[in-house]
Amino acid sequence: MFNFTQDAIAILDTEMHIIRSNKPFIEIAKDYSSSTDIGNIFDLIRDEDYRKSFLSVLEDNILMKEITLDSLQGKGFCILQTKLGPVKDNGKIIGVYAIFVDITDFRNREDELNRRFNMICRLVENASLGIVIIDQHHKVLEANGRFCEMLGYSREEISKLHTWDWEFLMDKRNIEMEFCDLSEVHSSFDTIHRRKDGTTYHVTVSASGFDVFGDGNDVIMCICRDISEKKEMEEKLRLSEKKLRTYLENSADMILTVDGNGETTYISPNCEKICGFTADDFIGKKTSDFFLSKDTAKAITTDPFMTSLSDDTSTYGTFRMEHRDGTEHWYGVTISKISDENRRAFLICNARNIDKRIENEMKLKQLSLYDHLTGVPNKAFFDATLKRAQNEGQRPVSVLVCDMDCLKTINDRYGHAKGDEALKTAAELIRSSLRKADFIARVGGDEFAVILPGAGEDQALRVVERIQKTFTDHNSEGSAPSISISIGLSTVNDTETSLEDALCRADMNMYSRKQHNKALTAD
Repeated sequence: MFNFTQDAIAILDTEMHIIRSNKPFIEIAKDYSSSTDIGNIFDLIRDEDYRKSFLSVLEDNILMKEITLDSLQGKGFCILQTKLGPVKDNGKIIGVYAIFVDITDFRNREDELNRRFNMICRLVENASLGIVIIDQHHKVLEANGRFCEMLGYSREEISKLHTWDWEFLMDKRNIEMEFCDLSEVHSSFDTIHRRKDGTTYHVTVSASGFDVFGDGNDVIMCICRDISEKKEMEEKLRLSEKKLRTYLENSADMILTVDGNGETTYISPNCEKICGFTADDFIGKKTSDFFLSKDTAKAITTDPFMTSLSDDTSTYGTFRMEHRDGTEHWYGVTISKISDENRRAFLICNARNIDKRIENEMKLKQLSLYDHLTGVPNKAFFDATLKRAQNEGQRPVSVLVCDMDCLKTINDRYGHAKGDEALKTAAELIRSSLRKADFIARVGGDEFAVILPGAGEDQALRVVERIQKTFTDHNSEGSAPSISISIGLSTVNDTETSLEDALCRADMNMYSRKQHNKALTAD
């Protein structure tokens, strides 16, 4: 609702900095601000008296005030009905909400009514305000056309009425008691009048009693102004405040504040609906206990929320959260630092679920680093892993190059679909024969490479034997076509030898074995 109301709304911190504002507020700021990039409400409110009254809200006051803004771009002025109130967290003021309704048109009409009021002294009958003169018995003596029009009576009908015939809030007894001496009545008040057709409307009544002829027969003159539009505006302000409160408390995102110790001091109550935890589960706990680092493999030594307290700029981070039901979800958290009335820094955080985005990122990563046919890492992933193994310096390390025999024959005889199945089967047979720490990748059409961390030549040979046995067992099950593989091996025992060179040696060794296998087949 914050972004769909026509009222201008801004959320301020205790320094009157604008934390958030909607489009109508931005439009007002553009026309009446002294700055092209408004960051503080006082860039818009330049009058010192207005500023003092705005600051009074920080003393736990509700401010309703009309203000006039002059345009610096020659667009005249505007009149705003403002309502400001404190935003609290557990009774502590952490900011201010400000609602602005442009009542320039309304005030211009009101000024016009005041001008006409001055004419009443000269020509009551043509006045635009309802005017009625009532005697001591509360019976109508005179009424102008406007008053008759407001109530829907003819002049003849209205001359027979008493005050209680149109007064909606007070009955005859209360009117007679409240206005027993009309000469003492000098007041203005808001009330509700009832029309002839039974409908009602709000009015402001300015009543003045006097003894016209000095004979004790007091009369009272009531000037009545229809304020239905004003009441509608006040209702709009009330609804806008309610909508704002609803937005803050029931946003689709979780909104929380974090104090200087990194502990959650407030979280919007929708947290239970979103993650299963109640506000009490969060309050007083380290925020970083719930919002965990994106990188599960990296040890985090600093609290990212505490780090943000030393940074004056807004930051954005990606965090994991385990919901109460045990499921893991991802959140993008915008972190902004502000200060309270005592200049103590704290954080306002907006946490939005980004499960879909993370899922898409993982899919993209899968596509970029894994072979789409076999599901094993691709050559780019293998090259990066080989480089990392070179730099980490763990020795010994062995590399294998595995090349399928007769893939072309399978494709030609059974079709490429069968050849693809053979490739997937080969990848799975190799992978199932490896140790947990070993790394396999498809590096060519029918070629796979394997890194064996910590494996010397003897251990690597046992892995090769295990792979060959796995293929033999598979073929013995009678699956067609038969799949065979040639394997080259190279072991590095020192950090000076390049693993790239070892890979080349393994490749050459593989081709030698492939030629040997062909020779045996030919025999």
